[in-house]
Amino acid sequence: MKKIIFLSLFGILPMMIFAQGLFNNGAKIVITSGTTVYVDGGANGNYLNDGTGEIDLDGVLKIEGDFTNNGTTTAFMNVDTDGEVIFAGATQTITSSAADMTNFIDFEKVTINLGSTTNLAAGSAATTNGILDVDGVFTLKTPTDENPTGSLITGTTAGDVTGAGTINVERFFKVDGRWQYVSVPMDNQSSNIFTENTTSGNFNPNLYTYNETYDEGVDGGTIDIPADIQYANYDYPGNGYFFYLAWQQYQADDTDDKTLNVSSGTKTGYITYNEENMNSTFTSTPSDLNHAVNYAPTMSFNSNDGNGDFYDGWNLVGNPYPSALDWDDIYTSLGAGHNINNCAYMWDGDAGNYVYYGAGTSYQFTDGTPQVLNSDANAQYIPAMQSFFVKATAAPTFSIPASARIHRANAMYKNGTDTNSEFSYVKLQASNENNQSDELIVRFFNEATPQIDDSFDAYKMFATTAGLPQIYSLVNNEETETPIAINSLPVWEDDNNTGTDEPKSIPLGFVAKESGTYTIRATELINFDFENIWLVDRTDDQNYIRIDLLTNEEYTCFIEEGEIRDRFYLFFFPEATTTDLFENNTSSNGSDIKIYSNSNQVFLNINSEDNLNGVVTIYDIVGKKVFESKVNSLFNTFTVNSPTGNYIVKYNTKSNVYTQKVFIK
Repeated sequence: MKKIIFLSLFGILPMMIFAQGLFNNGAKIVITSGTTVYVDGGANGNYLNDGTGEIDLDGVLKIEGDFTNNGTTTAFMNVDTDGEVIFAGATQTITSSAADMTNFIDFEKVTINLGSTTNLAAGSAATTNGILDVDGVFTLKTPTDENPTGSLITGTTAGDVTGAGTINVERFFKVDGRWQYVSVPMDNQSSNIFTENTTSGNFNPNLYTYNETYDEGVDGGTIDIPADIQYANYDYPGNGYFFYLAWQQYQADDTDDKTLNVSSGTKTGYITYNEENMNSTFTSTPSDLNHAVNYAPTMSFNSNDGNGDFYDGWNLVGNPYPSALDWDDIYTSLGAGHNINNCAYMWDGDAGNYVYYGAGTSYQFTDGTPQVLNSDANAQYIPAMQSFFVKATAAPTFSIPASARIHRANAMYKNGTDTNSEFSYVKLQASNENNQSDELIVRFFNEATPQIDDSFDAYKMFATTAGLPQIYSLVNNEETETPIAINSLPVWEDDNNTGTDEPKSIPLGFVAKESGTYTIRATELINFDFENIWLVDRTDDQNYIRIDLLTNEEYTCFIEEGEIRDRFYLFFFPEATTTDLFENNTSSNGSDIKIYSNSNQVFLNINSEDNLNGVVTIYDIVGKKVFESKVNSLFNTFTVNSPTGNYIVKYNTKSNVYTQKVFIK
C-alpha cells in the first residue's frame, strides 16, 4: 500500500530523500542546495500544493507523478533560476487550479527527462524563470472549446529553452463556418495546420494574410483608392476597385504547403476559415518555441489613397507566445515617436465584429476597469495564438516586449461598467431586430483635442458580417471625414463667457446591411455636466426627430440599406435649453445657416441641402485669410489655430454668401 508523507521541512541536509507522494497543506518546505527530494511511485508519486503551501527550492525536486497547485500561492518562494524540478515519470500533468490563472506555478529551472511525457493542463499556467530543458515531450494541452490552452512563460535569453525533445502546443479553433484570426507560437510550422480539409466534399479551407501595402485594382493596374470610396464596404464598384483584395491568400490549396515562422521581421498574423472546428497541434524542437526578449514583427505604412490615412497603416500582427499579452504593457513600452495608434483591434468570430481596447489610464474608469467596445474588460489581454490589428499612422516603430507576457484566462475572441469616472462618457449601441449590435464611444476630457488623437481615439474597423449594423462618429481630418469608433474630445468650456446654450455637435455614420428597423440606445451615460444630450435624426430635408438621451435612452426607426453620413447627429449642451435648433434654425446671417464658435472651434450648421457644397473662409480682423475648407456636410466643425481675437466667417454657396463674426480663443 502506498503511503503519503506529510512534510514540514525547514532545513534538509545535503542528501537524497525518497517519498511516495507529497501533500503540502500550508507548510514552507526548504530544499537546500545539493539536496534532492525524489517523489517516486510512478502515477502515485505526486506533489500536491494546497492552502498557503510553498517550497523554497535551491536543490532538486524530482517527481514521477503530477505536480498540482491548488493553493493560493504560486507554489515556490524566493524564486530565482537555480532550483530545479525534474519530471521523470512516464506521463504526468502540471495543473494550476485557479480559473483566472492567479495561482500559476512559478518554477525556477524545469527539466523533462528523456522518456517522460509531461502535459501542462488546459487552463493551467506555468512560468519557468530558469532553463526549460526538454529531452522528452512537453505538451500544452487545449480544452475542447475556445478557452485557453495551457499558458507558458519562459526565460528570454538564448538557451533558456533547450533540449533534444519535442514541444507541442495544442489549440482548439472555433471556426465552424466563421473566420478566426490566428497566429503560431513557434517557428517551422506547416501552413497545412490551417488548410487541411476537416469536412467531406470539395470544400477548401482558407488561410489569408493582410497586405498593408496593397494598392491595385482588379484589372491588375495600380490605381489610387477613390476619394469617395464607401468606408463601410471597402469597395467602389463604379471603378472596379475592391479594397478587400488587401486580404491575400497565403496558401492556394492543401498541396501548397508553406512554412509559418514567428521570428522578428516576419508576418505573423493570419485569418483562417473552415466549415468545422479545428483541433490543431503546433510541434517542433524546443529551441523553436518563441521566447524573444523583444519581438518585432514586420510593420509598414504606405499612403495609398485619397481618404486621408484611414485605409493606410493597418498591420495584422500575431501573438507569437504561448501565453496572453497585455496591450497596456505593449503600448507603454513603445516610447516616443512610435507612430502607433493606441488601440488593439481584435476580431470576435462569435459576434462577427471587432473588439477595441486602448491602453493606459485615459482608457480606464477610476476603479481601473478598462473601457472597451463590443466586449468585456478582458480585451486588455490578447490570447495566445490570436492575431490582431495595429494601425500605424506614419512610418512605425513597433515591438512586443517579453515583459508584456501574462497568464490570463480569457478565451480567444471570436461589460464591465462603473459610474466612477474622471471623464464624461456616452456609449451608443446600434442593434437590429436579430439583436446583432455595434457600439460607439464619445467622451470628453482635458487632454483630448478635436482632431484624431493617436493616444485617445480608435479608428472604426468595419465588419462585413451579414445583417450587422455599424455606428461610428465622423471626424474632419485633413478635410476628409474619418470614421472613428472611440472619439475623445476636449471638455466643453464657455470661453466667450456668453452664457449661451450653443451645442457641441458630433456627426454620426451608420451602415445598414439591409433595410429594416434599427434601435439606437445609450447603454452608458457617465459623469456628464451637460444639461441636454440629444440624438438628432434628420429624416429628410424638412423634418427632424430629436431624442433626449438623458430621459429617453432608446430610439427605433426604419433605415434603408446602405451607408448614411448625413442623418444622425449627437448634440451636447452645457446648459439647459428649450431652443429647437432644427424647426427654426435662424441666426443673424440667414435662416438656413447658423455659424457660431467655442474656444478655437467654428461651427457651421446648414438647414437645407440647397446650401451644401460651398466654401467656408475665415479672416482675421484685418482681412487676412487664416482658414478655408470645402463643405459637404450639414453639421460642420472647424478648428482654427490662430491667436485669440475676433474673426469673420464667410460661407459661400452657389447662390448666397453668409457672414458672421465670431470670437476665437
